[in-house]
Amino acid sequence: MPKKSNGFMQFVHEMRRTQSEFRKLSLDQSVHRCGLLWRDMNAQQRGPYNSAAKDVVVKSRCKNEPLNCIGVALSTEERLKKEAEEEILRMKRNIERMVMEGKKQNDLENTMFIFVAFNYFTKSLNSDVYLPAEFAACEYSLKSGMNSVYNTHIDPGALIFGQARDAMQHTTSTHRLPLPPSALGEANMGKLYENILEYLRTVSRKEKPLVVFTTSELIPIVKSCFRFVESGYDGPEQTIEIYDIQYLFYILKKEVMDVAGIVNNTINNFITDAEFEKDFFQYSSGIACNFHEECDRCNYCTQSMVIRWCYIFSDYMCGDLAIPMMPNKHIPPNVDFGFEVHCPEDSSAAINESMSSFYSLDSSRVKKENGHSVADTSNASSYVPRDHTSFSGSLKSQDDFPNLSSKKSNTSSQPLINSVDSFTARTPKQEPMSAWNMPPNVCGVAEDEDFVLHPRGAKPKKMSRF
Repeated sequence: MPKKSNGFMQFVHEMRRTQSEFRKLSLDQSVHRCGLLWRDMNAQQRGPYNSAAKDVVVKSRCKNEPLNCIGVALSTEERLKKEAEEEILRMKRNIERMVMEGKKQNDLENTMFIFVAFNYFTKSLNSDVYLPAEFAACEYSLKSGMNSVYNTHIDPGALIFGQARDAMQHTTSTHRLPLPPSALGEANMGKLYENILEYLRTVSRKEKPLVVFTTSELIPIVKSCFRFVESGYDGPEQTIEIYDIQYLFYILKKEVMDVAGIVNNTINNFITDAEFEKDFFQYSSGIACNFHEECDRCNYCTQSMVIRWCYIFSDYMCGDLAIPMMPNKHIPPNVDFGFEVHCPEDSSAAINESMSSFYSLDSSRVKKENGHSVADTSNASSYVPRDHTSFSGSLKSQDDFPNLSSKKSNTSSQPLINSVDSFTARTPKQEPMSAWNMPPNVCGVAEDEDFVLHPRGAKPKKMSRF
């Protein structure tokens, strides 16, 4: 480790080097004499000595350990990296422990989880400080679905100095909440944090610690916004642990499949992350707050975010445990889902590929057996999408194509497409069709009276239609 140095000792060494009377004194005597002089010096007179002390520390570090491009010791950087990896490992172990406890008690479907999300106005340039704008939390379990939702807008009081333009660009492209000082919601941070803690304590039914889940992308934002809101709180300290909801999705899905007796050795966190990031219910209506419903920014609303996460969990897991899907609990309201669960033996355990979205399961794959609806696995695939086309037309005749010129089309011609082989099975004996309103792969230029093909090297003859 480098030797410690300060401005006073730099002053002592300077006096012993330049003043002859101090050279005759011992170090202790010089320190005593210099202490009297140092006491009467102002900050401006002490400044050069304090700067010299800092330079000594930097030089000693350079001799003992290398630094990175911003002047931080590589050993410190490695230590911070190792602490971050240990924190992630501890988070994963705690998530696995929570899920395994519910599984051991045969009550995995009733295990409660809390999902949270924050919106923010802007971020500080030199630190990880986010200015909160909106908060939402909800309580969820596989069996009961979404139990309760807490949502509030936040008025942080003032924007970070010099970042009004950044805040305007961010809000305009995302949630569109009014900027301070016209922001909506609670302005008292202490009262807001107290209300949030009261809700979290009520739904978690535990004193310490409070565990909430959010996406890996939102973890730094949620941590910073909680610190910002907590700054105005004077009550007893309460620890809030923020965990990764995508890792919870992976572990919970794997254990649900194990409980249901579904064997799938190919499942991993990359597959579950891809399924979670699809955000199948992103544009569902009626689940956002009133403000975002009116301005048509529902997908950026924090209330919509946490509710959609509940729907995603239900969509990919409730079918495995034969849990009936209830609107506003497991699926969006007023939705026609593609499967029904009547009894435990008709659960998705009969389906080999459990990662298929049961909400998106085509109704043609559901057949009736003994009065029950059972998924047809004879032609099962990993995913069967629905046709979401708003309009589809079948261009079967020549008149269906638009006429791009004033030339009249031949109304007595045969249908343009009769089968798949109609493109290759045409013979010269068939009645030719006009080339003005037909695709080029159907009609050649030699079949129209306006076009004449000439042999290579031959001069074309002048032709006149009149």
